[in-house]
Amino acid sequence: MSSPDFPNGHHPGPPRFMHADEKIVDPIFVDSRHGLDRDNLSPTIDGASERDPDPYDPETFSWSLVEQPEDSDAVVEFAPTPYDDVEQYDHGDHHTAEFQPDVPGTYLFELDAPDGTYHQTVRVFPRAPDDAGGPPRLELDGRYDEEREEFVLLADAELSPTSNAFRDDLTVEWLPEDGTSLSLADVTIESPITEVATPPSESDEVVGQQVRIPADALDDPARLFAAPYDGQVVGNVDEILLDPEAGTVELPNRPPEWLDDAVVYEIFTRSFASEPGETDFEFLTEKVPYLDELGIDVVWLTPIVPAWSAQVDRAPGGPHAYSTEDYFDVAEDLGTMEEYDRFVETCHDHDIRVCFDLVINHAGWTNPRFQDTIAELGEDIGDKYVLPHVEEWNENSKYFDWFDRRADGTKTDAAPAATYFFGTRLQPNLNYGNVALREHIMAAAEYWAPKVDAFRCDIAWGVPHSFWKELRRRVRAMDSEFMLLDETIPRLPAFAESEFDAHFDTTGFMDAAHAVARGDRPASDLVRAIEQRFIDGFPTFTRILNTTENHDERRLYYEAKTEGRRENVAKAQRAAMAAAVTLPGVPFVLYGQERLIGEYGRPRESAFDDDDDRSDDDIKNDPYKRAFMNWNAYPAEHIQFYHDLFDLYHELDVLGPAADLAQAPHSNVDPDDVVVFGRETDEQSVVIVINFGDGSATVDLRNAVDPCNLFTGENCETDGPDHATRVEVETLGVFETPGVLGPSHRP
Repeated sequence: MSSPDFPNGHHPGPPRFMHADEKIVDPIFVDSRHGLDRDNLSPTIDGASERDPDPYDPETFSWSLVEQPEDSDAVVEFAPTPYDDVEQYDHGDHHTAEFQPDVPGTYLFELDAPDGTYHQTVRVFPRAPDDAGGPPRLELDGRYDEEREEFVLLADAELSPTSNAFRDDLTVEWLPEDGTSLSLADVTIESPITEVATPPSESDEVVGQQVRIPADALDDPARLFAAPYDGQVVGNVDEILLDPEAGTVELPNRPPEWLDDAVVYEIFTRSFASEPGETDFEFLTEKVPYLDELGIDVVWLTPIVPAWSAQVDRAPGGPHAYSTEDYFDVAEDLGTMEEYDRFVETCHDHDIRVCFDLVINHAGWTNPRFQDTIAELGEDIGDKYVLPHVEEWNENSKYFDWFDRRADGTKTDAAPAATYFFGTRLQPNLNYGNVALREHIMAAAEYWAPKVDAFRCDIAWGVPHSFWKELRRRVRAMDSEFMLLDETIPRLPAFAESEFDAHFDTTGFMDAAHAVARGDRPASDLVRAIEQRFIDGFPTFTRILNTTENHDERRLYYEAKTEGRRENVAKAQRAAMAAAVTLPGVPFVLYGQERLIGEYGRPRESAFDDDDDRSDDDIKNDPYKRAFMNWNAYPAEHIQFYHDLFDLYHELDVLGPAADLAQAPHSNVDPDDVVVFGRETDEQSVVIVINFGDGSATVDLRNAVDPCNLFTGENCETDGPDHATRVEVETLGVFETPGVLGPSHRP
């Protein structure tokens, strides 16, 4: 491929929109007690990144606040928020800025960099009332009018269903990226307008703004950012890119189109074979035809880079490799880089895209750069699971400030002690206030992006938003179809602001699927979990994974079998996967679900005895979550269900993530076991019945519904009342209908 057109200069990136009670802070702790969101204002990397950059001098970058509201006393800060009375170590190298606004208004920051002076605007809205409800949503679109030589943009803003604002309160706030030739004075806003890009239903609270910008107002391509505001809550920001020379309009904040027809499959890499030590790139390559036949479109391998856990017999949690030793190589036990490239090439030959697990919230204890920061270690007590104390740090190491630190010492580390992901010393947190560290990590991303098609970003909430915005722009310059998937728990809409294309939904859909499979919650809660995404403010165009399992969570089958009330647990697992495929979202499979690994797989053994104090090991939690794959023994009818399900998903556009979720009139169901809903596009409408119960279920649908089940090909009609079509469904029924009652929301 041609050399990517990397952004030039140290421009700090897009403008920001926030509330007066919010902060732009980058704490040294990364855990649920200290917040699940990090950010800072930061210079970007100038040109291509270096793997091992020299430190930037403290005076290389300096920040100042040059404009602010008259009644504001806010200042540029470093580490403004202490946690647990712990002072953050002041490395004296403040390349980034943190900020706490004190009043609403517009703040303008100035960055002095080696290549010039840059500005970044932060628009601050009043604090949202506690009872404000959910945030509004926004979607931008646009075109170039050649006859009038102007850009015509359209902003569709929509109130949250839980908002107590009025439609007339809803506005759209616009800001061009600082440093472009475009000024707000050149933007003509016509609001409200009577026509919108997608006509809303009568129940939708949609406001359309039409914006006109003369082409001669732009000297070069310019980015324009917009946020919806309902008078109480500001919603997610969207972005649009205007090119006056080409006369084009682009929407950079959109997922690649291929994601809308994709089934994603996760492999816990070193468990994909049936025995320990058998998985390598050659084995993985041999299994690509299996994935193709199953109907998989994207394969995500857990980390393949060198890491401590992959080198230790019976490592805690298994050989997970989430403690990176080297960001630019593959693990020796898996093979060579050439063999990995061959695996990727084979996947591409089978039209399967490859997702690389990018772990950049923290590195590993054995990472040579972290080791270089240690001057003296304490005694090795002989327990391979207990790392020695750090008696003294090498503060002269060029990498010393690459890691987050607290000013004081701890029981295990001398001052200034490093901080670790959730306190696990194996995984030191990285310091994104250091531009050299940012450049090193960006170089890693630029190294892997040409090899693969996507990044799954581990602990995305532990890395500042400023970094993700820069990374997204850079990898998209390399491949406009590249996909970024975040791990944020709980999922946060802010990560859809020019950062990620797809998102986990562990505390929403996954938790609901497990509870329904156990028999603890009604099946309709799965629909409510999907609707909650809309309430929370996720934009229509972003994509959320419908995951029923992943390698960090207990297997649905294992949990339902050991703690649930259902007798046919395998059927409940199939029903959960049917919901993941037929509800709005991207279907996701953890390896072995299709082969009922929780019954037939070989469980992993915990590194610790039952009476060991370290009893919270992932494998003790569920020995099957990272079990070895059962290639020989499996139930044929179970895997066939998955084959048929994914075939149906690829066949019917109405099951895609962009199709509407709708209400479907029905009766005569057990709400604990059966969920009924509609999916609808302009071309097709279907009613979907999913049955978690141990036996078959009869459901009364409208007379207009065709009783032929598109999933099984069978006529499911049975005797029932004259006013309804009664169907009998074993696990999944998909029935065509002329129309449904009406959209419950636009997913």
